[in-house]
Amino acid sequence: MRLPLVWLRHLLVVLPAIATLYIADIPSNSRYVAFVLLALLYARITDAARAAAPLLLPLGMIGYGWLFREYGGLLYFLQYSLLVAAFLHLRKPVQLGPMVLLSGIVLNAIGSDHGLTSLWVMNLAWLAFALLLLAYTLQERHQSRLNQQLELLSDSQDQLEQERARTLEYARKVEDYAQTQERGRIATELHDDLGHRLIRVKMMSEAALQIMEHSPDKAGQLIAQVRDQLEESMNNMRYTVRRLQPVESKNGRRYALHRLIEDAARDMQIEVIFELSGKPFPLYPSLEFVLYRNAQEAITNAVRHGGATSVQIVLDFSEDRLAMTIANNGKPPSEAKFGMGLKGMQDRLAVIGGTLRVTLEPQFLLTAIIPYQERPQAQKEQHS
Repeated sequence: MRLPLVWLRHLLVVLPAIATLYIADIPSNSRYVAFVLLALLYARITDAARAAAPLLLPLGMIGYGWLFREYGGLLYFLQYSLLVAAFLHLRKPVQLGPMVLLSGIVLNAIGSDHGLTSLWVMNLAWLAFALLLLAYTLQERHQSRLNQQLELLSDSQDQLEQERARTLEYARKVEDYAQTQERGRIATELHDDLGHRLIRVKMMSEAALQIMEHSPDKAGQLIAQVRDQLEESMNNMRYTVRRLQPVESKNGRRYALHRLIEDAARDMQIEVIFELSGKPFPLYPSLEFVLYRNAQEAITNAVRHGGATSVQIVLDFSEDRLAMTIANNGKPPSEAKFGMGLKGMQDRLAVIGGTLRVTLEPQFLLTAIIPYQERPQAQKEQHS
């Protein structure tokens, strides 16, 4: 953007000097050419030593003014060349303003001997030229600010992309960690629950075989109990396998709470009530996964250990946190023991900075609290 001004400045020295050769009476052409070359050299020095421009420009105005007074012609354009240099090298208004004013004073001082008409033409041309340079400089600075803002926006976009990539990677790690914990819990559950039931079934079957001849009625009761144990184990196995199966729909959300509620109500034959409070907004995948797994664990424990027939899930969206409260109508435990189930819920929340609260009275309540400093971008877009 500044290169055109550099060329314009040199042209305002060369072209008026050549034109003056034809329209003015010059006693010594060689001496005149030497002065013009010095004027060009001065222009080059000023461009090279920009830091000294506030001192060099007044000297140049005096020297160029002397050339015009000495040879006349169109050499008053040399002052316009210095005006270009002022706009080119002086960035601060406190420096540029006095230099432009000095250029006008010098122009009127050296042009006073050339008649009133010529003086008016010089001043009008000087004023128009100064306004054009001012407009050009303002436009250049505006363009420079726009370029800086574009660079900042580009840097911000790069940072956002990096943050997005880190967030996705973090969500993936959270999901992998939670899945690992869930696999371990399910493996332990299968070993402890199903293994224990199978051992009991084996022992009850052996007992039934031993008393079959002497007490057929008691053997029949044992066989009925074996059947009930096998049926319950089959139901538990079916529910566990269903939880491990992926969603068939390509567009289905893998860890949607409404899916969990539907599956639990269907497979476990209980009532599951789901409520929302506050102003809901879309959740990050890591948050949704943790809430899904914790709700799944809470429902399973409520039915298995408390004998619950109804579970209520409340998801509360507030300004500085997200809370999921799960209550059931089952028999509450005498004390909150952080076994494998509650410990897994607590560990999942700890990964994303959340906490787990357990309340025993008046009913058994589990509250998962996830704080955050600012709302996700998706919520801002939803409210805009």
